[in-house]
Formats: sequence, C-alpha cells, structure tokens
Amino acid sequence: MSWKKSTPEQVERFDALAKVPGAQRGVLFGCPTWKVNGNRYATLFGDRVVLRLSDEDTAALEAKSAKPFEPMKGKKSSKSLVVPPAIAKSPRALKPWVAKAAAHARA
Repeated sequence: MSWKKSTPEQVERFDALAKVPGAQRGVLFGCPTWKVNGNRYATLFGDRVVLRLSDEDTAALEAKSAKPFEPMKGKKSSKSLVVPPAIAKSPRALKPWVAKAAAHARA
C-alpha cells in the first residue's frame, strides 16, 4: 500500500468524523489517529481511513470489501482494516463504523 501524506482538508474531515466523546487525538508516524482509553480505533493513512474493530464487525466490514491494513508490503495488520472508499467518502456511512471501532476500543 503506497503512502501519500494526507492533505490538511483530509485531516480536518477525518478529525470531524472520527472524534467521539472521551477520545484523544494523536499522531502515529505522521498520521492522525484517535484513541479511547489508550486504544487506537481510527487512523488516517494518506487518503485511507483505517479502523480497528471487533472480530464480528471486522467480518461485517470485510463483507463490504474492506481490506486488511498493510502499511508496508508484507506487513498486514491482523486487527486493522482499510474502510472501502464508498463508505469512507460518506459521512452517513462512515460514522456508524467509527462508533463501532470506538466502542471496541473502550471494551
């Protein structure tokens, strides 16, 4: 998965959609992240939204064409998924998945 730096507009949009009550904003390798209770639940990697979900929600999002997060070739994350572009581009579609990821991070 190639990486391009997120634009300020992408970061602003991501922050607005990924922030939930009680969350803390951070940065990981130059990418904006959101955490609850010290557990990361959302990351913006270039123009891709990456979420950490429960096993059940992971399977459900994979059924909608989500792919495992692979920040470097051969280094797939078993716990993080790249949200399909059709969902990531729609605030209405993305918000419920962010809420599920944040709830998983709280658990």
